[in-house]
Amino acid sequence: MNNVLYSTVPLDRAHDLRRDAQTQESLRRSPEKQVVPYWRELSLVAEANAILAHGTQAAELLDLAREIVFLGKDGEDRPVFAADISDLAGEADGSGPNLGLSGTWQGLRGIGALLPPGEAALLGYARALLIWHRRARFCGTCGAPTESRDGGHVRQCLDTTCNTQSHPRTDPAVIMRVTDRDSILLHRQPNWPAGQWSVLAGFVEPGETLEEAVSREVREETGILVADIAYGGSQPWPFPSSIMIAFSARAVGGTLTPCPHELEDARWFTRDTILAEFDEKHRGTGTGLFLPTKGSIAHRMIEDWLAAY
Repeated sequence: MNNVLYSTVPLDRAHDLRRDAQTQESLRRSPEKQVVPYWRELSLVAEANAILAHGTQAAELLDLAREIVFLGKDGEDRPVFAADISDLAGEADGSGPNLGLSGTWQGLRGIGALLPPGEAALLGYARALLIWHRRARFCGTCGAPTESRDGGHVRQCLDTTCNTQSHPRTDPAVIMRVTDRDSILLHRQPNWPAGQWSVLAGFVEPGETLEEAVSREVREETGILVADIAYGGSQPWPFPSSIMIAFSARAVGGTLTPCPHELEDARWFTRDTILAEFDEKHRGTGTGLFLPTKGSIAHRMIEDWLAAY
């Protein structure tokens, strides 16, 4: 399953350049550097394109940043950084700070599917790392402050008796397409836009395999028992730092009983119903049914199932 949203970051991550502080400082001073600005959960976007700062504006962003992360090098060997400038005040109208760059501050979840795939992946990569820095400012072992190391890919405890290193987290979540002959099991969550339905998903718990997580999540959320669990691909999901691991499964028993603590509803839909009643034009209207965002692995899983027959 190739080219799903937020995958295929268009950089050489250049891990060999992370550990040397002098190399990192040299890259920060490079006149060719580019900087991805990030402000309070928002990214800078103009006309469905990500905005990266160059030249003096890039240098100013690095000077203003609360946190800086080296993302890697682009195809022209230019260093690319992400800069968290959340400490800056926004505009009086509630929008993000005016950096002298074109574009507006927007949430990636809402704009990601409209961006070129590589740009969406770059913003997702930057977002996930910077949110991790914000959440890892103190050592999880002893509670002492931590500081960024290795170009922003490690945080080091400053208590020399502890000295624990922490690394960016990626939380595994399974997402599963459960089918029964000509029907697919879809669900709704109460915080979703009216009319949106998707395949089931849930986080992997300690001490279980991915396949066990698929079986458990389906059973807990819907009462359905499954078999023939098969891997189908994966998708980075930077909200804030997950990877969605896709599986297909076949229903073999149980009674559909949506868990009221997890779901708003769950139903079986036939192929004919999805083809006849689900349409992207219903998104945002409050009327009619629609599937997850195009480019998401959830949408791809449903599309592949529809196209298989």
